[in-house]
Amino acid sequence: MQQQNHTIVGKHRFTILAVLLAAAVTAGAQDGNFEAMANASVMQNGLWSVNNNQAGLADLQRFAVGINYQNRFQLAETSTKSVAAALHTRTGNFALSFNRFGYSQYSENSFGLAYARQFGERVSAGLQFDYLNINQPSAYGNNGVSLFEVGLQAKPIDNLQVGVHVFNPTKAKMAEYEDERVNTSFRFGASYFFSQIVQLAAEVEKTMQTDLRCKVGLEYQIINNLYLRTGFRSKPNEFCFGAGYTYKGLTFDFAFSTHQYLPMSTQVSLKYSL
Repeated sequence: MQQQNHTIVGKHRFTILAVLLAAAVTAGAQDGNFEAMANASVMQNGLWSVNNNQAGLADLQRFAVGINYQNRFQLAETSTKSVAAALHTRTGNFALSFNRFGYSQYSENSFGLAYARQFGERVSAGLQFDYLNINQPSAYGNNGVSLFEVGLQAKPIDNLQVGVHVFNPTKAKMAEYEDERVNTSFRFGASYFFSQIVQLAAEVEKTMQTDLRCKVGLEYQIINNLYLRTGFRSKPNEFCFGAGYTYKGLTFDFAFSTHQYLPMSTQVSLKYSL
């Protein structure tokens, strides 16, 4: 098995991995914070909820902007670049996002417009409209499709937060050939704060094309503004770890993740809030 995977990252690795990882953008690019916790994040809040569960945007109280870079398996050709911005208003919060996965011969580009608001003190909801564009060799042609995603978050009791998110519930069609459709995913999870400095999160994810995937993440605030994080996710098995630091309105997060067969991935993100 390992010999087969070394072949994948050999001479023809770029094209093959680009195809295998094409779902990276359609599933939503995560930031260093979420990735360090194995992306057990459907219940989490913040700017990068725009790519995760838009209901988490409702918690923002001021303008925020961020950039993110993920280097999958140490290959620039399988990297994801992201930028996002969110605006707080009296009627709810709005956000814009852009994600690009791939390289010159194959890339996926997604544009998102999100809206989120709170309903009382314990429930929030979010909705996002996306446009996904795939650029590939001329023999295959470029494709584009519009779709949407929706999410909910709730705090049934103090210190417990749950979230649910559905990406592309309508199974939007990408191309007529072989009835090609964008993958649909369902996520559900919960997090519990044992104290103000320790959080445990767990999530399950199911897509129309893959088996159920389980994720567990842990965050510990070691000192003021400094966070250590770790996590694990299954199918394939991946161990994640990272850290984050906040100084005034600036937040820096980074993450590393191992893979059951392929090389390590790295991710870094930067966010600024006014």
